[in-house]
Amino acid sequence: MRITGQLPLGYYAGLPSLNTRRLVVEAGTFSYDSDSYCDELPYWVYEFEQPHLVLPYSLDTNDSRFARAEGYQLGEEFFQYVKDSFDVLYAEGTVRPRMMTIGLHARLLGRPGRIGALHKLLDYIQAHNRVWICRRGDIALHWARTHPPSAS
Repeated sequence: MRITGQLPLGYYAGLPSLNTRRLVVEAGTFSYDSDSYCDELPYWVYEFEQPHLVLPYSLDTNDSRFARAEGYQLGEEFFQYVKDSFDVLYAEGTVRPRMMTIGLHARLLGRPGRIGALHKLLDYIQAHNRVWICRRGDIALHWARTHPPSAS
């Protein structure tokens, strides 16, 4: 709060325990969590007293692959993989909305030999219509407004 001026809207543990989501919901301060890798759209879970929003995260369209054995070596590999993923999701989006998470870390993609791939990727994505580049909190607020949880 001191640094950003606001509390975080969501939570991501990366390696959650069996109790993480319950604790996030009980905290009452988070609009969503991202400890799921299973979809291209947010969804509601109903396992608690109140519905809870999940915004899936992705480890494949993520610059963390620069630091993993099965990962990227060159910025161009990152660009090509994320571009290919975008192209498929964009085509699917003509029928049903899609969301693509791109995980970014300053210490990884922010390196001089890699950052150009992000610039190139953003130029490519922005050249398309019907694309919204935003923060996860913006997606959560939009989803809650336009796709509220169903009545129990």
